[in-house]
Amino acid sequence: MTRRLAVGWSIGLGLGAAVLLCLHQPLGHWLAVLPLPQCRFHQLTGFLCPACGNTRAVLALLQGHPLRSIGYNPMIFTLFAALVCLYAELVCTAVGKPRRILPRSNALLFLTVGIVLGYDIVRNFFPAITLCK
Repeated sequence: MTRRLAVGWSIGLGLGAAVLLCLHQPLGHWLAVLPLPQCRFHQLTGFLCPACGNTRAVLALLQGHPLRSIGYNPMIFTLFAALVCLYAELVCTAVGKPRRILPRSNALLFLTVGIVLGYDIVRNFFPAITLCK
């Protein structure tokens, strides 16, 4: 990635994030009243899929309720952390000092997928001990 492109992306993404933070309350309210589709996997099987609760988790974050968001689906914070690391890499590239902040190993990928699948199994078969509300 060229340095100009990296600078443009980092500035654009930073400004976009700032605008979303400033508009989080109106945006969260607007999204909360939209008729969002139901999860097909949950409708067909009765089980929660790995993505079940993500929409509610994002809406809770936009409305300023991080603990409620974790209760709906804690994977949102994993995705958020990965995006922050990737953005930091982009900024480092933009200033001319490319760095790898987010680990890119197969072991970490398999560990993350294993934790996600394990959490999904636990929240489907033992709902009393999970964060799911």
